Formats: sequence, structure tokens, C-alpha cells
Amino acid sequence: MRRNFDYFEQKIPANIHNNTKSIISEHLAVFIPEEFVVNRPLFVEEYHFVICFTTPPPVTIRSVKHQFKKGSLICMAPGDDLLVHPVEAASPAKYITICVKPDYMEQIYKLTGGVGDLVFKKLNTTYGYHLLDVIEALISEIVDYEASNRLMLESLENQIAILLLRAAKLEQKIANGEQGGSRAIVQEALRFIESNYSSNITVKDVSEAVFLSPAHLQRVFMQYVGKTPYRCIMDCRHNKAREILEKTDSSIEKTAVLCGFLSSAHFSASFKQREGMSPLAYKKLLTTADVD
Repeated sequence: MRRNFDYFEQKIPANIHNNTKSIISEHLAVFIPEEFVVNRPLFVEEYHFVICFTTPPPVTIRSVKHQFKKGSLICMAPGDDLLVHPVEAASPAKYITICVKPDYMEQIYKLTGGVGDLVFKKLNTTYGYHLLDVIEALISEIVDYEASNRLMLESLENQIAILLLRAAKLEQKIANGEQGGSRAIVQEALRFIESNYSSNITVKDVSEAVFLSPAHLQRVFMQYVGKTPYRCIMDCRHNKAREILEKTDSSIEKTAVLCGFLSSAHFSASFKQREGMSPLAYKKLLTTADVD
């Protein structure tokens, strides 16, 4: 097993490699170059992702020529070939390349509910800023802390791999009647909801996190949980809201933010619908009960 991604570094011309920031960890590598490698065929040996901060030159991948745009996330798999074409007036080279070892990426794919082979049906998708934040955290952990905390590195690697899989918007394959696979996906979706309910997530966010369509997600939730994904999100928010109202002096506005509601008005209306009283009335009732 190659550890240091040396094949990729060796295929980059020396003048470009010398000006490329390279961050290497156990299972993945991040390269931040200052220019594109043009007219030099490259065969990908790992899962290969390119985040484009500016419009890149045209590139041929799998014998098809593409013109990607600023904001693109290009997703390639082991065995893909690519060739970047020269242009007279190219945009400044601002991009990040992420290489992920095949066995590791495929393991993460399986652990997050992946069924069948890991295949990117779309080369071109988009990335989220959370992915950039985690990449920056990995760079800091390696550069500033000299990769001294293995647990932190593993956590950041896992997050990057999962976020890349989510960004690739894979079409999850769930075999008919394969209850174990569906149940595992529901459990992963519930973990995602419990970890992210405070950040105003939607059912679409949950479905993308587990690579299912919203309609398919709804069906498996009703089958295994007995309620919709939206209801599960709101249950998490209301459970946390009641806990905050009961145990802290947090304002209604702050409680709404902490629990992922769009506004204090949204929180109050939703809470009253469920509890039969407003959050403020609920808080006053608790205060009265404590006095008695």
C-alpha cells in the first residue's frame, strides 16, 4: 500500500511541485498548487477530487472534453485518465486537489450505508464551505500540531471523506427487500439529524447525507421509525428546547437559535402547537412549579 502518494507527486513537474503546498496524512493528501499541469497525461490511482476556486482550463477525462467552472468539485475514481489543455488566457490557478486512498474511501462508503461499487456518475458537482473548513482544520493539525494527535487526524480524515461522498451526490443503491441496508441508512440518517438539528437542516439535507432521494428516505423512515424525517428533526428540536427552558435562563430568542428554528416566531408557533402553550408560558409554569 502506497503511503505517501509519491506517484502523484512524481508526475507533477518539478517547477510546479516545488511551489505546491502538500499536506499528507494516513489516508489522504491535500495539494494546493500555484498553476495547472497542462499537456501531461495523468492516470488516477486514488479517488481524486479537485475543488475549483477559479474557472480551470478545459480538461479531458475518460476521453471526453469538459469545461468546468468556478465552484466546481470534480470527482474522479481510480483508473480515470485526465489531460489539462493549455489556453492563452487562463484564469489564475486557484484550486485544491484531494487524493484519497481507495481502500479507505470504499470503507467509509460502506460504513455510511453504501451498497455495491463506489461509482461517481457525475464528474461535476459542487462543494460546501463545511468541507473547506474541515480541510483547513486538517492542514492546521498537521502543520501547527505536527500531526501529534492521531485521534484528531482520524476524525478529520473521516469527516473529509464523508463530506466528499455527500458532495458527490451518489445515487445510493438499496436492493429490494434488503432490510439490513435500509435499517443502517435510517440509523445513519438519525445520527445525522441528532448531530445537526441545531443548524436549520432540512429533509433534503438529510437525504443527501445518506444518498437517498427525499421520497425514498420518507418511505424507509415510515417503515422503520414510524414517522417522517421532518417529524424526527422537529422532535430533536423540541426535546432540546424543553431541556433548555427547564434547566437554563436562556431567552426565547437564544433558545430558538440553539435548537435550529428559523426565528423566535417560528419556534413559538411550533412549540405552542405541540405543547398547547407558548415557550414563555411554559417557562413561567416551570418557575411557578419550582416556587410551590
